Amino acid sequence: MSTILLIAFSLAGPVLLTTNEISRTVEVPMIEEKDLVGGVVFAIDVSSSMGFGDVSPSRLEATKTLLAQFVQNSSEKVRFGVQAFDSEIRKSLPLIQDKQQVISVLQGLKQSEVLPCLEEYTDIGYGIQTSVNLLTPYVSTNNPFAVILISDGYANYGYPDPLTSVKNAVEEAAKAKVQIYTIHVAKMGLDSNPGLLQSIANNTGGKFMESTNYEELQKALDVLSKYHTPTSTWNAKVEIKTTVPQKADLGYILMIGAVACIIFLWVGNYKHYKTWF
Repeated sequence: MSTILLIAFSLAGPVLLTTNEISRTVEVPMIEEKDLVGGVVFAIDVSSSMGFGDVSPSRLEATKTLLAQFVQNSSEKVRFGVQAFDSEIRKSLPLIQDKQQVISVLQGLKQSEVLPCLEEYTDIGYGIQTSVNLLTPYVSTNNPFAVILISDGYANYGYPDPLTSVKNAVEEAAKAKVQIYTIHVAKMGLDSNPGLLQSIANNTGGKFMESTNYEELQKALDVLSKYHTPTSTWNAKVEIKTTVPQKADLGYILMIGAVACIIFLWVGNYKHYKTWF
């Protein structure tokens, strides 16, 4: 009887449905060429306090070295400009794609010299305003544009006063949809004001980053380079798990079982000369 049932079930074509999870790792593009900023203006504080050596070899020298690397490693499609300032604009370079010229300008920057009896003057608001002005002819295009402001944050000059000068410049940047990324280069207490730089970034949709040494400054610029001026599409490895249904045909298994039963019964009948069924 059992043999007959096995044969009947095998002829009915029974199947066993199971699932199998397949895991694979793929690279997903996180940044595409269309996401690149169209242009970046470096607004660099070159006041005498940027010559302090609390960030080795000095605040300005560390900035110059790492910005040159930033430009060299960036996408060919990104244009760069430079606006160096203290109480006025000391060096201005409009947006260009010639990396070597940008690097040459950066390397030639020097902090302002003041007499020991005189106070230095820094107008961060004016530095922001003139940087945004460099971008004004381009902001109507589809590509985003940004200002990277690097300073110790010490502002003590501006019209009608230092903080109002910054406030007006930030409002102009926000209206033009220019994001300002601020990097504070200094150790606390040494003619620095990180709070002012953080406020500038917050009010323009940018990002504030702190750096109290060369390594931290390098990491801050690496973050900006990865997301805004990459040399190629930046990929992230993502693990994808897929559940795949699988169907196992039981007909063959049942038929083999039926054949095994027949053989087993036949062998038993052969040995004992009597049938078991």
